[in-house]
Amino acid sequence: MSEGYNMSRDMANDIKQDTKSADSEAKSDFGGDLAKNEGIDLNAGADVTFEIGRESTNDNIGEDLNDGGMDVVLDNFQADSWSDLSLDEQKKSMTDLADFVATDTGLENPPEIVFRDDMPDGSYGGYSPDTNTVEINQNMLDDNLEAADTIAHEMWHALQEQIAKDPNNPKAGEYQEAFDNYISSEYDFEAYQNQMIEAEARDYAQGFKDRLSEK
Repeated sequence: MSEGYNMSRDMANDIKQDTKSADSEAKSDFGGDLAKNEGIDLNAGADVTFEIGRESTNDNIGEDLNDGGMDVVLDNFQADSWSDLSLDEQKKSMTDLADFVATDTGLENPPEIVFRDDMPDGSYGGYSPDTNTVEINQNMLDDNLEAADTIAHEMWHALQEQIAKDPNNPKAGEYQEAFDNYISSEYDFEAYQNQMIEAEARDYAQGFKDRLSEK
């Protein structure tokens, strides 16, 4: 990785790539579902094993995801409910979901959720470790699944950053090494999407989308 690599910039620019046509362009997604436009399930067969504040593996990511608390916080994200919400109500629902994720993952220093109206078209949101903020594009909240996915995905990046900075966490070194060698999507898209940091965030966020699809 070259010197001067801006981790904050690239972590905030998770992207989505539409490969349906040879001339399709990469679209900035800031943490949306990469599998949606790829036409494949990027999570299928993924062998993601990791620890968070408490013990966690690929089999029990977000061990509270099936309890009543999750169903309550996701009620507003149902398609028929989401479309009836005002912008302020959608923002409140996303903030509530961020609070749920913070509790579910044991995130001790949750990032501030900031809504912006000046982000590029196609950008959903991103996490900045420099400011510990999750920035959300309020002009891209029409899709209920992407709204939930973006919050969960970017909050997971915040958790990864917390672990990397915790000398008492046995995974700190592994996460820090992953951050130090973070692969930008602009450099190598396939390697970017397959690296541990992004695979974990996608896997965790997918749990919320799956839960919404079941309801």
